[in-house]
Amino acid sequence: MSEFPNKYSIKEITELKDFITVAYVIIDDIYQDVTPIYIKNRRNIKNAILSDSEIITIAIVGELLTIDSERAWYSFCSKTGFNG
Repeated sequence: MSEFPNKYSIKEITELKDFITVAYVIIDDIYQDVTPIYIKNRRNIKNAILSDSEIITIAIVGELLTIDSERAWYSFCSKTGFNG
């Protein structure tokens, strides 16, 4: 099991975009540690629009915000102006 490193110093997060950025950094670090090399280097990975870590982050943040469907999450992002 991956141990949560003490290398992160997070004092206060006041904006959703900052929370998503912090979540992505942590998720990507964990993903790189636990994912087998054959998954990271699978075929056609260069054609992907989003990385695995980005997809995982989007899913986890949506769940943490208690948004249950992809359509509702997309609508939330569109209404708040957080669409990339």
